[in-house]
Amino acid sequence: MKSFFIKSLVIISSLFLFGCAKTTTVTNQNSVNTHPVEVFYSPPTERTYTELGIINTQTGQTIFHDRSNEGMVAKLQDEAEKLGADAIIVRASQEGTWGLKGGGNTGFERGNAEAIAIKFTDDQ
Repeated sequence: MKSFFIKSLVIISSLFLFGCAKTTTVTNQNSVNTHPVEVFYSPPTERTYTELGIINTQTGQTIFHDRSNEGMVAKLQDEAEKLGADAIIVRASQEGTWGLKGGGNTGFERGNAEAIAIKFTDDQ
């Protein structure tokens, strides 16, 4: 009887511990790039292209604006899409900051980014 009780307790404990397991999957939406404008950080060597122009962007200055590099690259992509570009080559990107500045002052600094909008000339 004691052996049956121990076996029953082990089985019930196992069901309780493993039967109630819950798995949650959280995806990082930022890692999925669905933008039609590709991003390069150096000139692409495997494809030929024409430069359409230089795009500059600057973030807002308040705490409510996205001053991250990712946010600025997204703005560059949006502007390049308006030009009909297939891709951008990011030349510079500097995140904006907020908080204490030199001399005990506080404030916000805008982020800046620059890219070259390009159009591929080959058929790939």
